[in-house]
Amino acid sequence: MRVYVIRHGESETNRAKKWTGWLDVNLTDKGKADAKKAGDFIKHISFEKIYASDLSRAGKTAEIAIPGCKYETSALLREINVGSLAGNPIDSLTDKQRDRNAEVGYVDFGGESKTEFNDRISRFMKELEGSECENVAVFSHAGWLCGMLNIVLGSYVPRKHVCCNNCTIAIYEYTNKTWRLHSWINFT
Repeated sequence: MRVYVIRHGESETNRAKKWTGWLDVNLTDKGKADAKKAGDFIKHISFEKIYASDLSRAGKTAEIAIPGCKYETSALLREINVGSLAGNPIDSLTDKQRDRNAEVGYVDFGGESKTEFNDRISRFMKELEGSECENVAVFSHAGWLCGMLNIVLGSYVPRKHVCCNNCTIAIYEYTNKTWRLHSWINFT
């Protein structure tokens, strides 16, 4: 099985350089254009199943990338919960604080721990493992893409070392009970 994990297009909070987490925000015009570019890349693929985070920016990206698609939403695909940071400027924390939170999570702000977040990602991956689909599309968030990457690699890669632009597509393969990273594609 191939799983195409697609980050949503640019959101209003991405553009404003604000923490988003579980805030439900709209795509910008650039975000809609980015979704179209991602769609052009995957248009030749027939997806047996399409999933999207239950936050609207992911679903809207799916609708633009794959016009007319029917998708199933899942809260398991949400971005990490950053708690009270949501809506605040990214630079409200120092680089050192951001690095610490990226590694351990956001419980200090009423959000999720990294363990809780990784467990949520792992639960979704386990659900996919039971699928007999050849190709699956998953529309989610940057933290989710990077979290899945860490799980598949079996190692923590700091986010600052991973380029994960809006509408990045991470392609994973699941065969013989093993997940592998196939490709990591950035458009913007």
